[in-house]
Amino acid sequence: GVSVFATGGIGGVHRGAELTMDVSADLTELARTPVTVVCAGIKSILDIPKTLEVLETMCVPVLGYKCEDFPAFFTNNSGIKSPMVADCAATVARIMHQNQHLELKNGLLVGVPNPSPVADSEAIHTVVQAALAEAEKLHITGAKITHFVLAKV
Repeated sequence: GVSVFATGGIGGVHRGAELTMDVSADLTELARTPVTVVCAGIKSILDIPKTLEVLETMCVPVLGYKCEDFPAFFTNNSGIKSPMVADCAATVARIMHQNQHLELKNGLLVGVPNPSPVADSEAIHTVVQAALAEAEKLHITGAKITHFVLAKV
């Protein structure tokens, strides 16, 4: 019965998923549960373009709230264009209402930029890339990569 769920950032397609098939259950749940998830974007350590592609494949509408670039959890700019942009809360509400009216079985993802971001997108990107390179050198694989990269960020 929950129609709106707010969270910091969603999981998604992990970097290197073409080899590991590491994809968060968040995406599957969004594809089969009619809930609007409002978040600060897809977690920066993930493969954001692939995550957005999987959401599109799973018929999950993705909105950027007042943002052309989809937010990336720690930062407001992932460098990836929002698939759709909602310029006001009334637009989001209309889309939510239409999804409910059509009795769609999938969710809706709304990325909302942090009004007071504490991190620079380029700095986060640099740290993530360095952490991934270090994890590869140390032969850290699978689920352990997430914890390793987050600790570095």
